[in-house]
Amino acid sequence: MGEETTAREWRVLGRPRGRPPRITRPDIADAALAVGFDNLTLATVAERLRVAHSALYRHVADREELVIVAINRAIGKAHWPEPTGEWRSDLEAQAGALWALLEAHPGLIKEFLKLRRFPDEVMHRFGAAVQRLIGYGFAVEDAFLAVDTVFDLAIDVFGRGQQLDAPAGGSAGTANVRDSSAGAWAEAVGPEVAPVMRRALSEPASVWFGRKLGLVLDGIAAGLAP
Repeated sequence: MGEETTAREWRVLGRPRGRPPRITRPDIADAALAVGFDNLTLATVAERLRVAHSALYRHVADREELVIVAINRAIGKAHWPEPTGEWRSDLEAQAGALWALLEAHPGLIKEFLKLRRFPDEVMHRFGAAVQRLIGYGFAVEDAFLAVDTVFDLAIDVFGRGQQLDAPAGGSAGTANVRDSSAGAWAEAVGPEVAPVMRRALSEPASVWFGRKLGLVLDGIAAGLAP
C-alpha cells in the first residue's frame, strides 16, 4: 500500500498483510488533536491512525476517555509560563496561557464542560498554580481561592464568548448571537448604558477578559495577597 493511500481507502482495502499497526495512547491523543474536538469520535481517530475501530478500545474505554486523553495531551504540549517571582504577573500569565490553549483547540471548552471527571493534567496544573502562590506567602485557602477564581474566570468568559460568536439561527451563514442580540441588549440596559453594551458586544471576548482579570487581580491584591 503506497504512501498516498488515504485513511478511507485503507479502511475499504483492509489491513495489509503482516503484523497490525501498533498504536499507543500518545498516538491516539495526537490523532485526536489532529482530528479536532469538533469532529472527535472513535471512528474519526481510528481512520486518522489507519487502524480498525476496535483497536482503540485496547487503550480507551469510550469517547469520554478519548476526550480526556486529548485534553491531557493538549495541556501537556501547551506553553506554560515559568515563575516570574511575583504572584500577580504569574497569575496573569497563567490565565493568558489557559486562554491561548482554549483558542488553539476549537471545541475543547465545550467538551471540557461536559466531562464527568477531570483530566489529570487539569488537576496537576491547578495544583501547581496553588502551590506557587503558597510559595509567595499566601495562606493555603487564599491561594486556592485566588487560583480557582482566575481559572474559572478564563473558562467562563471564553465559553461566553463562544456562545456570542455562535450563529443565531443555529446554522452557518446566519448572523451570530453577538450581532443579533445587540439591539435588544441596548434597549434593555437603557440609553445611558447602551453605548457600553454595544461596545462590549462588538469587541472580542479577550478584550473584556483582560479587563475582568485586572479587576479580579486588584481584588486579590486588596483582600488575599500577603
